Amino acid sequence: MTAVDYGMDDGSSVECRLRYFNVGEANRSLVLVKRIVADMVRYYARLSDLQETLEAAAACGARKQSDTAREELLRTVEKLQTCLEELEDIGVELKDWSRGIVDFPCMVDGQEVFLCWEYGQDQVSFWHEVQDGYAGKQPLTTLPRQRQYALDWQETA
Repeated sequence: MTAVDYGMDDGSSVECRLRYFNVGEANRSLVLVKRIVADMVRYYARLSDLQETLEAAAACGARKQSDTAREELLRTVEKLQTCLEELEDIGVELKDWSRGIVDFPCMVDGQEVFLCWEYGQDQVSFWHEVQDGYAGKQPLTTLPRQRQYALDWQETA
């Protein structure tokens, strides 16, 4: 993903996305995205289990078990962070850790929309307006004809 970092007067910065996907590009990237998201879903479930173990150990004063769970929890968080960075490097946005929902930014008719995919799906088959989120997803076939062309509709994996 190409991004431009704009320095602000107050010392902060704003990153602007310059990478957009069409349907074919999104589907081709799924080879890698699927593997990363599979790991993330597994690590996230493990993180939840470890949090429960840590709370139970702390409640009953099992210091050794608590320390072990805390160390594994930290390692799991590091693995999740690495996966998240890998997705960001590809140019996609993780929207749901437990379900593995990913958005692919797409520019259509001068407007940003998201092509969306959920872990377990074979290909990108839905899209949604930025403000609607995954709950507002629609099949790609609902795009007006000119939008389908702009999305490189015929190019699918």
